[in-house]
Amino acid sequence: MGEMNVVDGYEQAMAEFPGSTRAIEEGLARFKASYADLTSATLPEDIRSAYADRLYFNDTLHTFSHLEDLAGYMEKTGASLSESSVEVHQVIQDGADVYVRWTMEFKSRAAGRNIHSRSIGISHLRFDEDGRVILHQDFWDSGHALYAHLPIVGFFVRRARSAM
Repeated sequence: MGEMNVVDGYEQAMAEFPGSTRAIEEGLARFKASYADLTSATLPEDIRSAYADRLYFNDTLHTFSHLEDLAGYMEKTGASLSESSVEVHQVIQDGADVYVRWTMEFKSRAAGRNIHSRSIGISHLRFDEDGRVILHQDFWDSGHALYAHLPIVGFFVRRARSAM
């Protein structure tokens, strides 16, 4: 996607990946299973079965358009966690658009510190005819969930929040 900003990339992806209603239930089941435990040894395979080869994925930290890049990123992410869970609380469907409200909790170590993070978010999903995710845009506060726990960066994140 080059130097395109996140908003432009998301809007372009919505035009490029209109989605299908044909297999949403099957796709949603695979999506939920993939994220239930990011430390699972089968995570890369789970991601490969849940997502299409060509896609738009943005989790507020990274953007991917190819399945293998996403699978590698998720494998690396899972390996950095000691515990992880994503609990889905609500699913709203409007045609081919699916919105998933969730809570994510994980434990990890960074900068010599134990991190226990709990955050909320929503994912906008669209699926192809086979129920594989072709569009995945997360809406969550990654700064609070991740960076606020780090010693130096966290200080500036917390300070910026209090100044607003």
